[in-house]
Amino acid sequence: MRKLAWFGLLLVLPVLAQATTTTTFSALTVREVGNFLATLPADFYGIQPAAAKQMMDTLDVFILDVREPAEFKDGRIPGAVNIPIRDLPKRIGEIPKGKPIIVYCGIGHRGAMALVFLRGQGYNVKSILGGYKAWTGANLPVEK
Repeated sequence: MRKLAWFGLLLVLPVLAQATTTTTFSALTVREVGNFLATLPADFYGIQPAAAKQMMDTLDVFILDVREPAEFKDGRIPGAVNIPIRDLPKRIGEIPKGKPIIVYCGIGHRGAMALVFLRGQGYNVKSILGGYKAWTGANLPVEK
C-alpha cells in the first residue's frame, strides 16, 4: 500500500505544480500529499555536486542520468547509466537495490521526480542539486 501511495504522489505532484486553474482534490489526496511533504528533510535528499563527487570517489554508487538520450550523448558524469525519466518505471530492474544511488538530470526537476519514485520503491537515493548544469558549473569531470 505504501508503494502505491508513493507512486500516486509521483503522478500527482507534477499535476499540482502545473495547475493553472483551480482544481479540487479529494481530502484523502490532500492529506496524503501533506503527509508526504511534511516528512521531507530540509535538503529533500539533495546533494551538492562536490559532495556527490566525493561520495562517488569513496563509495560504490550507481550513477543514474534521467535525461533524454541526446542530452546524455552530449555529455555526462563519468560512469553514469542513462535511463530517461519516462522509462524509469519499466526499467526499474536495472537499478541495483544494494548500493547508494545518485540521480541527476539537466537542472534538477526530472532528478527530483526520479528521487521521489525511487525512494518510494525503497532505494537509497540522493539527487544532485542543480543537475548536470551545476555539476559542469563546478568544473567537475564529464565524459562525451
